[in-house]
Amino acid sequence: MPSFHGNHPGWQGGRYRPLPDGTQTSIVININDGGSTSRGFLIGILSAFGSAGVAVLVLAIFFFFKYTSRGRILLDRIGRPGEFDDEQAFAHEEAEALESMDELQRTEYLRAKAFTQANPPESVQTDISLSQFLAIQEKGVSAWEFEPELEIANCFVEARTEIEFFDSECSVQSNLPVPKQNEVYYWEAKIYDKPESSLISIGMTTKPYPLFRLPGYHKTSVAYVSSGHRRYNQPFTPTLYGPAYVQGDVIGVGYRPRTGSIFFTRNGKKLDEIAHNLKSQNFFPTIGANGPCTVHVNFGQMGFVFIEANVKKWGLAPMTGSLAPPPPYGSEQGSILLETGREGARQSAYEPGHSRTRSGLARITGFPGSSPGPIRSPTDISLAQLAHISTQDLPSQGNMEAGDIQHQPVENTPQGQQIIPPPEYSSPPSSRRSSGGGDDEERRGLLDDRAGQPPIPTYDAAVSEAAGPSHTS
Repeated sequence: MPSFHGNHPGWQGGRYRPLPDGTQTSIVININDGGSTSRGFLIGILSAFGSAGVAVLVLAIFFFFKYTSRGRILLDRIGRPGEFDDEQAFAHEEAEALESMDELQRTEYLRAKAFTQANPPESVQTDISLSQFLAIQEKGVSAWEFEPELEIANCFVEARTEIEFFDSECSVQSNLPVPKQNEVYYWEAKIYDKPESSLISIGMTTKPYPLFRLPGYHKTSVAYVSSGHRRYNQPFTPTLYGPAYVQGDVIGVGYRPRTGSIFFTRNGKKLDEIAHNLKSQNFFPTIGANGPCTVHVNFGQMGFVFIEANVKKWGLAPMTGSLAPPPPYGSEQGSILLETGREGARQSAYEPGHSRTRSGLARITGFPGSSPGPIRSPTDISLAQLAHISTQDLPSQGNMEAGDIQHQPVENTPQGQQIIPPPEYSSPPSSRRSSGGGDDEERRGLLDDRAGQPPIPTYDAAVSEAAGPSHTS
């Protein structure tokens, strides 16, 4: 490095000046670059070896995790094992479990294992489609229902969410997955009937899932079992989780899409969270049992037992969608169609003059012998105030037959419906039926036509004539 001597006699005011004797001063600069070069070279070598060392360290860690067996990864907390991290630990545990299983359990497990290998989780499209989204908007929470597998047929679903299990092991999934738009989604299952010998498993699974097995026994599934254990992708050894639930208990299942965590509740009390970081999967509410029992599921169509979920409305969807509910009982009053059907006044066919049926006119005119019709309540509202017409006001009422009354035309007037009397009619002069004499002339003409014909025998004569020849023979 160069060095400047600031105490030189010619150094004044930041620059060199000539001395009084006229001599010039000289500047001496000393440069010591040997140590700087060695240090830079050393730094470069150390940097190169450091980068190589970091790369070697990363590769060593990678191969360590890839080719060594560590057991399990702790996903939840210290002391709580999570999902298997390699196939070797799972194979070791599987071999130990198969030795303790009986023939039926071993067969069912191998069958489920073959199913999951042929149909991995999330191997089918399970996202909510546009038609399903529109159905949710239209129906609300009523769009969710349980669909049993027809090939298994070991359970029966009534009223969409009431599940009855029989004597063999099976599970049933909902038709739609849990949405992911809100912060939390929650649903509950009430145990209506459960014998002590039946085992119930309530949780969430992905599709496709072996429905001849209970939820929580295979990937990717989580369940809270009635024995008080939890199962998270665990077909062998369950983990103690909470109190055992029996008939009358209500078990709730909550899912947080943002963190991917799943928690359970029992009779309104929240339990610990089981799984985390399950964000990419589409989970379906699933109920399973290995014996006779009855479970009713509440997706949000009713109030929850868990107060927080009830207050914050954590249901899968609103109770009602855009589809209008059916009208309440009694709102049909004032409807023309329904009132007409109630009155029973129906026209069989169109006829000139707007004629009515016999029953309709009988109520208008008070025709004797007709049915009075249904009794109207004081709150009913009729279509029109129909005026009652007495029999004296009807023209030629005594000579009318039932068929004549049926085909009499009526008209609507401010006073009500009135029967239109028939118009007066007179025969032309040339008609032979215009008077009584015409009738006699017509009858005489018929007798004259028969004059040249033999008389018609009576019945007795015809019988005697027919029996006579046979009797003589």
